[in-house]
Amino acid sequence: MTERLFWADPYARDFAARVVRRDGSRLVLDRTLFYPTSGGQPNDTGTINGVRVVDVLEEGETIVHVTESPVDAADVKGAIDWNRRLDHMQQHDGQHILSEAFIRVCGAETTSFHLGPETCTIDLSKPSVSAADLETAERLANQVVWENRPIDIAFHTREEIAKLPLRKPPQVDGSIRVVTVRDFDCSACCGTHAKTSGETGVVMVLGVERAKGDPRVTFVCGWRALAYARQNAATIRAAGAKTSASREDLVGAVERIMSESADTRKSLASAEKQLAEHRAKELAASAATRGRARFVVEVFENRDIKYLQGIASQIVASPGLVAVLGATGATSSLVIARSADVAVDVRPIGKDALAAIGGKGGGPANFIQGGGPGANVRDAMKLAEDRLAAALA
Repeated sequence: MTERLFWADPYARDFAARVVRRDGSRLVLDRTLFYPTSGGQPNDTGTINGVRVVDVLEEGETIVHVTESPVDAADVKGAIDWNRRLDHMQQHDGQHILSEAFIRVCGAETTSFHLGPETCTIDLSKPSVSAADLETAERLANQVVWENRPIDIAFHTREEIAKLPLRKPPQVDGSIRVVTVRDFDCSACCGTHAKTSGETGVVMVLGVERAKGDPRVTFVCGWRALAYARQNAATIRAAGAKTSASREDLVGAVERIMSESADTRKSLASAEKQLAEHRAKELAASAATRGRARFVVEVFENRDIKYLQGIASQIVASPGLVAVLGATGATSSLVIARSADVAVDVRPIGKDALAAIGGKGGGPANFIQGGGPGANVRDAMKLAEDRLAAALA
């Protein structure tokens, strides 16, 4: 059994201990300040005898420290990463307060909690949470934070637990650790917590999304909230500089740019369609006769398959034509098409041609398309042209 010093004093930063078991880089000490991953809260990090602690695990009543390299001494000194500990206390205190706030505002209980490296989340039991509920719960949580209420921590028996206003009854036997935000929240918890709610700093709700059918609220507290606000401010300033707009006018400026961009895309698409029609007419006019059809064989540099589709469709709209078109770019593209009056199934020929560029595709008997990573699109087109010419000889 490992003595948990972090429960007695979560503000302590270093300690001395004796090694009771060693297995390579896994150490068991008689006492520790290192909190193990549990209850939604990640483990502490730091050093033991100057060697970095990379993980802390809970195995029953024992805490196992995983170090970067073996520590051979019998007596050791440990030091936790205080900034990480403070951050975790701020997030965990904020979670307790915010979870109770959601119960009071809209009757939504917390079903799970995750303390991530950048943000935290709680899943709520209610089918949906409105924007007004989010704002009201956030406001209530911060009111409790700024009132700087005492946070009391004590162990209770099962009989004593029955008399407490616990937010969620614990499913364990024996002595139970209870964390109480004075006159607001009462929860069974094994995590590290501050002395007062004010040390949480601030609770900032970032948004809500659906996870497994229930609302998942993302939030940050304390120094994380300040960092997030700074990042937002920097982003707004940068976007404002790019759009020559103030913060108040930024949304309108973005909407205007998006509208102008949509109009430009429409104009460009119309121009490209007209260009494709013109190019298709040019190619059809110069098509070479091979057997019972006239052939258009052309490679387009740095074009995508949509461009080929448009050209090919225009070409084979006229009778007696076969189009074998290729395009180069990040990948090679291939389109093989024929007019309605040309009696040949392009599918088996197209399949072999696409295989030549390591690609796949598909389509009906008169129009097959696809692409692949191979750079030898011209060889694939030559294969298709010769096979089609033979079929139409």
